[in-house]
Amino acid sequence: MDTKNTFHRLSFPFVKLISLFLVGVFFLLQSIAASEKIDVSTAKDGQLFPSVMHDGKGGVIIIWEDYRTGRDWDVYAQRIDNTNAPMWQPNGLPLSIADRNQRRLRMIRHDKHAIVVWNDRRNKISWDIYAQAVNLGGKVLWQMDGIPICTNAADQSTQAILSDGEGGAIVVWEDERQSSEFQDLYIQRINSDGIMMWEQDGVPVFPSESLQSNPILVVDGLGGFYVVWWDVIGADTWSIMAHRLSNDAKPLWDAPLLITPEDGMQGEPRVAADGKGGLIVVWQIYVNFINDQLYAQRVSPEGKKLWQDMGVPVCTAEGIQKNAAIVSDGEGGIIAVWRDKRDIYGDLYAQRIRADGTLAWQKDGIPFCTVGGHQDRPSIVQTAEDRFFVAWIDYRGDFGEKSVDAIYCQQIDLDGNILWDEDGVPVSTSEGEHFPPVVVPVGNEQCAVIWSNSQRDNGDIFLKKF
Repeated sequence: MDTKNTFHRLSFPFVKLISLFLVGVFFLLQSIAASEKIDVSTAKDGQLFPSVMHDGKGGVIIIWEDYRTGRDWDVYAQRIDNTNAPMWQPNGLPLSIADRNQRRLRMIRHDKHAIVVWNDRRNKISWDIYAQAVNLGGKVLWQMDGIPICTNAADQSTQAILSDGEGGAIVVWEDERQSSEFQDLYIQRINSDGIMMWEQDGVPVFPSESLQSNPILVVDGLGGFYVVWWDVIGADTWSIMAHRLSNDAKPLWDAPLLITPEDGMQGEPRVAADGKGGLIVVWQIYVNFINDQLYAQRVSPEGKKLWQDMGVPVCTAEGIQKNAAIVSDGEGGIIAVWRDKRDIYGDLYAQRIRADGTLAWQKDGIPFCTVGGHQDRPSIVQTAEDRFFVAWIDYRGDFGEKSVDAIYCQQIDLDGNILWDEDGVPVSTSEGEHFPPVVVPVGNEQCAVIWSNSQRDNGDIFLKKF
C-alpha cells in the first residue's frame, strides 16, 4: 500500500475542510464583532434606568436616574462618541440636581442638542413635569435644574416626549387636576429656547371620565402626531385609544379612535409608525391572566382601521405572551418580539406582520431564543435594510438558590432567519443584577446596547457596540 499517496489523498480534502471551517469561523466572528464594555458611569451608589439616543455622529447620548448623593434621585447624562470615548464629565453631566427626586426620564434629539423631560418632586407637595436641554458639546442650555413644563397643584406623572421637528419638543403626561381617580392626559409644546408654546400647564388631549395612562407619542410625518394611551373604565373594560393632533394642538380627528375591541381587558400598548402617515399598535389581551395573547392593528392617517376590525392575532398560543417590543420592518409592517410562556420557561418568540396585515412567519411566531431558563424584556432596532438586532435580559443560569442573570443579543432578517448562534450572543455575564437593556442604532449597520448592572454597588451604567 502506498501510504504516502494515501496520506496525501486523505489530507487534501481534510485540509480543505479545515480551511473552509476557519473561514466560516472568521466571518462569524466578523459578523458579531463587538466593542469592549464601556463604563458610562460608575459613580457611587445607584445609576439606573438609562435612556439613549443616537447623537447623529456615530455615538450616543445616554441619560439615567442617579442616586450618588444617597438622598435624592437626580438627572445625569453622558455622550459617548463613535470611538467609544466619553465626551462630557467623568461619570456624567448633571442636568438636574434639584432637591428631592427626579424620575422617569425621557429624551429626544435634534441636530445639535437633546431635550430631556422627567417627573419632579422638588416642590414637596406633588409631582411636576420639568425639562432640560443640552448641546452635543455638553453645555446645559436652559436654567439650572431645568424649566417647569407643568406645575399644577395636582400630581403629574408618566410622561412621553416627541420632537416637534423645529428644535423643540411635544410632551404628554398623566394629570390628576380634574380627578385623582380618573386622570387625563395633557400636552405641551416647548421651543428650542425653552419657551412654552401653548397654555400654561398644558392642554388636555381629550377629557373623559375614564382613566388615561401610559401615553405614547408617534410622529405622523404629515405635520402632526399621534397620542396612544391605555384607557380604563371600571374593573373589566380596558382599552387602547389613539388621537391625532396637529403641531399646534388642534385635533385632526373628530374624536379618539378605539383601537382594540370594545369589550374585555387590553393593555400594554406598543406603537410604531407605518411610514405612510399612519401607525401600527400591538397590545396584550388579558385572558384570566393565565393565557394572555398579543394582537395588532394598523391605523390610517384618516383614523380608519386597516386590518381586521378585532385586530390581527400576533400570537394566541397557550400561556402568557407579554413584554413585547416592536419595530417597523421598513416595508409598512412590523417585527415583534415578546416573552412567551407556552413552555415551562419564558422564552422569546418573534413575528413579522406585513403591511397588509398578513403574517410573514409561522402562526404564533417563530422561536427566537428557547434556551433553558427565562428570557425577558427584549429591545429591538433595525440596523440595516434586512437586519434587526435584539437584546434582552436572560436567566439561563438561574437554576440555584442565587438568582443569576445576564444580557444576551441576536440578529434576525426579514425572512425570519436567526443569524447568530441559536442561543444568542452574550453582551454581559457579569455578576450582580442586570437591569433590562435598551438598544439604539448608531449607523454603519451598528448599534449600541446600554444597561445597568449592580455588580459593584446598587447600579452602574455600561455600553457595548455591535
